[in-house]
Amino acid sequence: MKNSLRALLVDDETTARITLSRILKMYCPEVEIVGEAGNIIDAGKLIQQLEPEIVFLDIRIGQHTGFDLLEMIKQPSFQLVFVTAYDQYALQAFEYSALDYLLKPIDPDRLIYVVQKSIKERNNHQLSGRLQAMRNDWDKNEPETIVVNNDQGYHFIPLSGLMRLSSDRGTTAFHSESQPVITVAKNIGEFAKMLPESSFFRCHQSHVINLRWVSSYLFQDGGTIIMRDKTPIPLARARREDFIKRIKKF
Repeated sequence: MKNSLRALLVDDETTARITLSRILKMYCPEVEIVGEAGNIIDAGKLIQQLEPEIVFLDIRIGQHTGFDLLEMIKQPSFQLVFVTAYDQYALQAFEYSALDYLLKPIDPDRLIYVVQKSIKERNNHQLSGRLQAMRNDWDKNEPETIVVNNDQGYHFIPLSGLMRLSSDRGTTAFHSESQPVITVAKNIGEFAKMLPESSFFRCHQSHVINLRWVSSYLFQDGGTIIMRDKTPIPLARARREDFIKRIKKF
């Protein structure tokens, strides 16, 4: 079948594999399930033997994690989708790293989206870098890196050097200290929810700033924030009180 994906399911719960298999067959006929594994040893062998194009991997597999399996594979050449019952913070870790995930119980619409995205990106070979970004941030209170993707590829942006985000017509631009501006076809609101509240602040419907990069706040024009690179950023009247409280604490 054109645009089909050869898939391997890895989960230590048999019922979870049966459920995912049934939903895939029902909603994603373009996915061909070529194998299943209930532990990381069998999964590693099947990946070598079957060379799947996509692996649905439970983050917890018995006493191991999905990362233990991935460490057995030096250069992953497949698309990866984590299947998890984790809380919101863990889901943010996937999002920071631009890794796809399915939350149990599985939402068919989310599954369809993930499969279609994987088909489009099947020739992308930057999985190792995205996995490393997630591993680095997994056990920390806050992430150090956010990974975003556009038609040029995946971009790894250190949050300490991310000065601000700006939006225009449904796209979001990332302005960093040491990288060219990176534009992504995604609404700024999605990133505003992901970024650590301790240092990032949405000061306007079209702007999110890193408080560490604020140089001054001017009362002119209803309120203007000056960043350290001299860029003036408007402050929405409704956000002024919150901004002043945040900057004082900061």
